[in-house]
Amino acid sequence: MTFNPSFRKAAGSLEIDAQKLKEKMDDGEDVFILDVRTPEEYEAWRLSYDKHAKTPLIPVDRLFGSQKTIADQIPKDKEIVTLCAHGNRSMMAAQLLSQLGYNVKSIRGGMAAWNQVYDVAIVADSPENHVRVWQLRRISKGCLSYVIAAGNSATVIDSTCDLDNSVLKLAEENGLKITNVIDTHMHADHVSGLVSLAKKTGAQAFIGAAEGYKPSSDAKITQVSDGHRAPVGDGVFLTAVHTPGHTEGSTSYALEISSDAKSQRYLFTGDTLFVNAVGRPDLHDKASEYAGALHDTYQNKLLKLPEDTLILPAHFDTSTITIKHGELVADTISSVRKNVKFLSMSKEEFVQFMSSAVPPRPANYKMIIQINQELVSCEEINMGDLEAGPNSCAIRM
Repeated sequence: MTFNPSFRKAAGSLEIDAQKLKEKMDDGEDVFILDVRTPEEYEAWRLSYDKHAKTPLIPVDRLFGSQKTIADQIPKDKEIVTLCAHGNRSMMAAQLLSQLGYNVKSIRGGMAAWNQVYDVAIVADSPENHVRVWQLRRISKGCLSYVIAAGNSATVIDSTCDLDNSVLKLAEENGLKITNVIDTHMHADHVSGLVSLAKKTGAQAFIGAAEGYKPSSDAKITQVSDGHRAPVGDGVFLTAVHTPGHTEGSTSYALEISSDAKSQRYLFTGDTLFVNAVGRPDLHDKASEYAGALHDTYQNKLLKLPEDTLILPAHFDTSTITIKHGELVADTISSVRKNVKFLSMSKEEFVQFMSSAVPPRPANYKMIIQINQELVSCEEINMGDLEAGPNSCAIRM
């Protein structure tokens, strides 16, 4: 097929922002998202959102090689949105399809831009106690952050660096002042927003005392141990629970919201326990030692919590969970116990499996760990493709 450059449209008229695309999807518009990357790129990391769990794939070289492929696989009666890594190949595809009469747009910035798109779900809204909790989901990366508000004071757990797109936006929309920021552990797959958020808001930062951080920041930082109570506001506290295994100092945070009718318990587990998987113990090169600690954490702490405790992790597995707009990623201890088979293993079986059957490690994880260990602000980092790809902090069967 010959592409006639005289029909080329201006790039701007053929582009759509990643956030605008999400809004179209949330409004139920029937867009046809076409991935034009290589099969290898596609298998490693996909857009995957709502009704688009597995988007069609036609590599850009195939588009230019066969008009029959286009006619057979791309509908003429829908808006077409093309996608690649950074927006270059998808723009070529959009220009070609536009020439052929398609209503088409290219995602500006490609997967790198989609990697900054968030969705929000409500965890709890208790007017009686003036307590509200939100889950912010970084759709493509699989990161989960939380905002817990008591009155107008708010605490943020496991923030990423995309502050303006996520926690600051939510705080502004709800009239909240962020007073505390917490990291459950030293993240290996994304740069933490903890220090940047603390500096921007004047909030107190909380990190695990056993985690091996090297604080050199001028942010207000408190290192906490098991049982520490971090005030959220209006008599509401988050209680630190030392849950080692994914990392040495991993700390979960317990929240209880009580009313006359009932009491609901929540546990923010970081990467220690997920809704359909367990944390991996190998990212600090002590797989057997950490696996043993992780098994103890499950059996002696987490599985002894009340069965209706709601588990709220820091990640979800993008290969098995497709985010639905506004639908929470969470599950109870009772359900997780039944569904995650690792939790019924003996310690010997668990350690042996965890030490040998680990998935590929997150891209650039050693560099990311070093950045987070030294509590470097997001503004000091040239992010580039540092966080490209999905998270890989869980192990599942």
